[in-house]
Amino acid sequence: MSSKTLMITCGSVLMLAAFFSLLPTPDTAKTPAATTAPKTAEPASFVLGPVQLFDGETWQGQRYIEVQQGRISQISENPIQNELPKLDGEGMALLPGLIDAHVHTYNDALELAPQYGVTTVLDMFMSAQLMKPLQAGRDETPNQQRADLYSAGTLVTAPKGHGTEYGMPIPTIETPAQADAFVAARIAEGSDYIKIVYESAKAPRKMFPSIDEATLSAVIKAAKQHGKLAVVHISDQQSALEAVRAGADGLVHGFIESRVQQKLLDLMKAQKVFIIPTLAVHEAMTVRQHNNKYVLNRADLKLSANQRHNLKQGFTQFNIPPALFDNLLYNTRVMHQHGIRILAGTDAPNPGTAHGISLPLEMLLLQQAGLSIDEVLKSATSVPASSFGLKQAGLLKVGAKADLLLVGDVKNDLTALLTPHKIWKNGVRINPIVSAEASKVSAGLLADFAQSRKTLQGLGISASSDSMMQGQSSANMSWIAEGYQGAGAIRVDGAIKPGFSYPWSGLTYLPGKSMEQGADLSTFTTVSFAIRGTPGTYQLQLFSAGSMMPVGADFSVSNDWQVIKMPLSQFAGAELSAISMLLWSASPHASKPEYFLELDEIHIN
Repeated sequence: MSSKTLMITCGSVLMLAAFFSLLPTPDTAKTPAATTAPKTAEPASFVLGPVQLFDGETWQGQRYIEVQQGRISQISENPIQNELPKLDGEGMALLPGLIDAHVHTYNDALELAPQYGVTTVLDMFMSAQLMKPLQAGRDETPNQQRADLYSAGTLVTAPKGHGTEYGMPIPTIETPAQADAFVAARIAEGSDYIKIVYESAKAPRKMFPSIDEATLSAVIKAAKQHGKLAVVHISDQQSALEAVRAGADGLVHGFIESRVQQKLLDLMKAQKVFIIPTLAVHEAMTVRQHNNKYVLNRADLKLSANQRHNLKQGFTQFNIPPALFDNLLYNTRVMHQHGIRILAGTDAPNPGTAHGISLPLEMLLLQQAGLSIDEVLKSATSVPASSFGLKQAGLLKVGAKADLLLVGDVKNDLTALLTPHKIWKNGVRINPIVSAEASKVSAGLLADFAQSRKTLQGLGISASSDSMMQGQSSANMSWIAEGYQGAGAIRVDGAIKPGFSYPWSGLTYLPGKSMEQGADLSTFTTVSFAIRGTPGTYQLQLFSAGSMMPVGADFSVSNDWQVIKMPLSQFAGAELSAISMLLWSASPHASKPEYFLELDEIHIN
């Protein structure tokens, strides 16, 4: 496995989230992608029972739990008699709200998470500007339908290192002398802990510049002096060893290129270092069977188009041998056997993961790695809470927030987590999210540009390039009078240049009434279009509504007009029931950066 694999994993969400937010779209009223059902009348004060109580550490047997103003006020073996409303627990299992120890937060992440009982998330890189307002309220018990957020904010990285390549300007660090001021600045922005990106000079493959070992040590020392945890992003065993040796409190990824060596095990145990192996995203890079087995083939699970699309994806372009995933399972098992704390974290919403539902999937993989069910439950409750110093989450105890997850027989079957019975956040019932329906599209002509750039269906067409993300590519669109059959067409003149992780330049067409809704293309089999331009290979990419990663297929262009017919089956993994955008892009591998395309008569059939 290359180091670049995990580097792209952790940052792509940030880049593509910003990409969606910056896309030019026509002035059209937006339809919300999803809403929650009307709020129930259930109060933030009630008595729940009987339940089989798992308090985050052990099973306590049958209990009744009293909630007052969003906090647990009493736990009893006997029915609690008072004036509060009584809710029947039906003898089901009651767990603390789950904690996802590795996410990246944007868009509706905090609303999606509690749909599957994830009431607290630990973010590992996000915009400091966005972070601050989302941290509000986590020390109180407001009536909210979203998870509590703790975040590293801006990560610590070298100039041109991982985290700098996604179009979001961030500060970087070069020398040990800068460490104290750099860490102080992150804390001033609101970072709850310090996340550091590190690749050893001895790493098997070094794909990005990295801070050196001396700077790593200085940053970790500064974090501890400021009373903050220092957690380190690594992607190979040598980097992990050096990070632990430098004093890291935790590792936020596992590694799959090798099996863990005794010297690393001994050092992690001696220094009480925890690890978040992020099995789910690694499984999606390699084996790619887990999501199909437990989720994608089940009609009873209510997944949004975005979630379904993301769960179908994986970093297939890296061709990582599936057998390497066995290394990560082995490493996780052996670390656990040596008493090293294992925390459940998903790295959502990277390809192969989705906020909320991927945590139960991660927990099933931890069980596959050799943890018992009780140990898995602790890895998503009390262990991350104690590891990150969260005082009000991860345990069901008097005084804690009433973040509650009521499920079936999870004591014997972790798949019960996939169908939670009821969820409460701060004592308030979490309502199901109701996804807005995708726009209906009529078969036939989507756009002919006969008189103007206006399309017959959808929001419209526009030029797009990575320049909006501080890349070097360009694209300029114009209407031309001479098209495929004599009438008008759309022309784009552009250049695709290096300088951005995912270069693109071309035309974007939005087939639905909004980006958030997308359009339902699931009943169609073919998209076709007339095109001519600079000879070469180009790509049509389909984006599912709300998703960060497209699915693409190549086509060839010549100087002469031709009609390209592309079966939608070519776009395996795209959620055709909600396609938000089609992107015709030049190839970053073109022999010359400059190109032009003329596009006409877009059909769907």
